[in-house]
Amino acid sequence: MVSPMLFIIAPLSAAFIMILFNSRVIALGLSLLVPIGLAWLGLSWLPYTLGAAQPILVASIPAPLGIPLSIDALGAGMAILVAVSAALVVLYSSSYMKKGHHEVRYYTVVMILLTSAFGLVLTRDIFNLFVFFEILCISSYILVSWEQDGAALEASFKYMVLGSIGSTFLLVSIALVYRVAGSLAMADVATALATAPRGYVAFAAVTFLFGVGVEAAIFPVNTWLPDAHSSAPSSISAILSGFVIELALVVAFRVLNTAFAAVDTLPLVRVVAIAGVIVGEMAAFGQKDLKRMLAYSSISQIGIMLFAFSLGTQAGAQAGLQHLLMHAGAKSALFLIAGYFIVRTGSRLIADYAGLGHRMPVSAALFGFAALSLVGAPPLLGFFTKFQVLSAAGAAGGFTAWLGVAVILFGTVLETVYLFRVLRVLFAPAASGSPARADMDWPALAAVALFTALVVFGALLLPTLSQMIGPMADGLASLL
Repeated sequence: MVSPMLFIIAPLSAAFIMILFNSRVIALGLSLLVPIGLAWLGLSWLPYTLGAAQPILVASIPAPLGIPLSIDALGAGMAILVAVSAALVVLYSSSYMKKGHHEVRYYTVVMILLTSAFGLVLTRDIFNLFVFFEILCISSYILVSWEQDGAALEASFKYMVLGSIGSTFLLVSIALVYRVAGSLAMADVATALATAPRGYVAFAAVTFLFGVGVEAAIFPVNTWLPDAHSSAPSSISAILSGFVIELALVVAFRVLNTAFAAVDTLPLVRVVAIAGVIVGEMAAFGQKDLKRMLAYSSISQIGIMLFAFSLGTQAGAQAGLQHLLMHAGAKSALFLIAGYFIVRTGSRLIADYAGLGHRMPVSAALFGFAALSLVGAPPLLGFFTKFQVLSAAGAAGGFTAWLGVAVILFGTVLETVYLFRVLRVLFAPAASGSPARADMDWPALAAVALFTALVVFGALLLPTLSQMIGPMADGLASLL
């Protein structure tokens, strides 16, 4: 079998080759082929990981001297999601990014971001988690500032400042656990913290959550997200909201649930999640800028996933992962379509899209399907994933669980109103003498159609997905 180390080696090597040859054709070709190949690699490893986690030996040096890496069902599943999403975003970018707009460097940074994303999936060493986390953050800062205008630079700077504060807290947490464990391997950390003073462990856990929570857009350390999404190219918005924040969320919860298992952080996490749903939906409701609206919606959706994980049950973990999959497809499609709305009108304001659905009927229809899934309209995938989250909360019981159910239902009402407001504007009567049809270019349309197909037909795959997501959910409580 092909080694899972290719998840890290392949995109990093591709980045070096792109810079060496400085050719748009080579850069675009590698940016498509590498994620597609890694998606196949993830699928080839998935059957093995569903049975048991597969440890990876680096340079023939076993732990504790070597760096512990492993691939399990959760890691393989997240790797497939990252690879497929990246391939579709690159396909979209091939027509969306302006020619001569530093495309080689753009694809190079995307490959570096993928390297760090796969590293986070594989590592079982808390300091190497920090290293990959930093690479992910720096790559994101660069991509957010890609347009190099005032708004993009300001958004990237805000993102960098908050991200640097988060990185400092993460490093403090790592120092605290190393002081007790004398090791950076997560399994050793979990063993050492099991007998450490509870107050000490709780402080280290909270600083860890604060540190990683910045990149995961967890309330209240998510203030960078609306500016970053509204200023970055829409392809980057899709990457950030499509898998970067979800990946950071999974990593954060997994480490809290395993290395810091000595203290019960679930009540705190649940309260934070509920607050995130409320703030995200209410902020999105008042937006007139489409991309800022979608960004605030992502904050709410992250809150729903975190709430499901915080229930502490197998059903909650599975529901959270299924909702994560739905959100990756729906929100990626929405951001990518929004990019072409902006290209065709020169505006990010929803009011300026009046009648645009008549000029871009296919794009508007796909936007509608993705929006309906995000709301939870049957029979789309979002209905089933949101219903499972609510069912898991009801089964778990308790005041905060039922409070979360009420908040999610209230948030769904708000979400329905503001997303239908966009659809109403898109399909308003077209002005006389309006320009001819100008849908998305075909590469972008193909990418969006595939993302949308997930939320339209995903419900048909739920029986099969449930068999795989069960072992993946187990990975949230395992360091193997």
